Amino acid sequence: MPLRLSGAEVDGLLSPRLIVGWVERVLGGDTVEAPRSSLEARGSWLGVMAASGYGRHVVKVVGVYPGNPGRGLPLVRGLLLSIDSETGEVLMEMPAEEPTGWRTAAASALALRLLGFKGGGVLGVIGAGVQARYHLRVLTGLYEFDGVLVYSRTPSRAERLAGEYGGRVASGLGELLRSSDVIVAATTSKEPVVTEEARPGSFIVSVGAPRPVREISDEVLARAGCVLVDSPIASEESEDAARAPRTATLREVLRGEAECRPGDYRVYKSVGTPLLDLAAALAIEEALKSRG
Repeated sequence: MPLRLSGAEVDGLLSPRLIVGWVERVLGGDTVEAPRSSLEARGSWLGVMAASGYGRHVVKVVGVYPGNPGRGLPLVRGLLLSIDSETGEVLMEMPAEEPTGWRTAAASALALRLLGFKGGGVLGVIGAGVQARYHLRVLTGLYEFDGVLVYSRTPSRAERLAGEYGGRVASGLGELLRSSDVIVAATTSKEPVVTEEARPGSFIVSVGAPRPVREISDEVLARAGCVLVDSPIASEESEDAARAPRTATLREVLRGEAECRPGDYRVYKSVGTPLLDLAAALAIEEALKSRG
C-alpha cells in the first residue's frame, strides 16, 4: 500500500532550504523527463507529466481551472505519485497542489540566485492565490527582505496575505512595480501586469502559465535580453517566453551549457517541468525518513 499524504502533511514536512536543494540536484543531475502531454477543454488545461531519477519515477496528473478561485477552490488540482523505478511499487500518493506550490516557488528561488540576487530590498507579489502564498513562504524563508508588498484585484485577500508576512497592501499596481526590487507575478491575467514602470535592475519572476496568460510586457521582455526559463518548451506554452529575445533553461545554466546574461531587467519565466515534481517527491521522502 502506498503512503497517502494529505496536503497539510506535505506542508508540514517541507522547508524552503530542503526543496530548493533538491530542485538544484535534480536539474543538475542524471535525471530524465518525458514529453509533457496536455490538452485544453472548456477553458481548463490538463497535463500529464513524468520524470525519473534517484531510483524513482514520478507521475503527476494536474489541471489548471481558471474559474476555481471564484468558486473558492484551488486554481491547480491534481494527483502526484512516486514509484520505485526498480520494482514499480507505488511508494507515495498525494494531492498535487501543495508539492506544485512548493516546487514552483523553489525553482523561482533558485532562478533568482542564478540571476544574481543576494537578498535585500522589497519583495512585491502580484496576486494573492496559492502560488503567491508559496512564493512568499519560500522566498522569505531563504532571503532577507526589507519589506513585502502585495497587490491583488481582491483587496481583502491581499490584506490577509500581506499581514501573514508582515507586509502591506500596495495602493496600486504602479506603486508595487516602482517600489519592488523583486517582483513575483502569480496571476491569471491575459494582459501584462509587469510593465516598464518596474525599476531597471529589478528581478522579475512570472509564474502565470500557460497561454492565454500574459504577465510581462513586450518592452520589459525586450530590455531583459535573455529570459531564464524552467522548461525547454516554455516558448511553446507561454506567450511571455515566446516573445523573449532569447531564453535559457535553469538546467542549461546549472550545467554550464548556456549563459543567460540579463539586460535592464532580470527575468525568470516558469511554465513547470516534470523534473520539479521529481524534486518535490524526493524532498518529501527525505523529510519523512529524517522524521522516522
